Amino acid sequence: MTQLTRSPEDFSPSLSITGDLSATEDVAIRGRFDGQISAPGHHVSIEATASVKAKIVARSVTIGGAVEGTILAAERVWLMATAKVRGHVTTPAITLADGAEFTGTVDPERTESAMHVARYRARQA
Repeated sequence: MTQLTRSPEDFSPSLSITGDLSATEDVAIRGRFDGQISAPGHHVSIEATASVKAKIVARSVTIGGAVEGTILAAERVWLMATAKVRGHVTTPAITLADGAEFTGTVDPERTESAMHVARYRARQA
């Protein structure tokens, strides 16, 4: 697993990352990301300039850009007006702003058990 030591402000929209990101603080993605983002106790923000293909595990997620994949959020997912999301979302609460595009499924029932599994898998890696 790749560990990054730079703050999110250091990553420009032109940056492209492929791999797994494990974070112990809030994360903001502004460029291209392909892989897995694991920040179970923190917030992940996918900015309007971002294009992400990933499995995202976080406390909460805000999406303003394009996301394809699986999102697991313990508290909430926000899709801003500029969001384009395709995939599966597991969260107890989701908000779609007017103009947001969403194609996929939402599962509000299994959030707690899915977070336990994600934390267990992260410890095993």
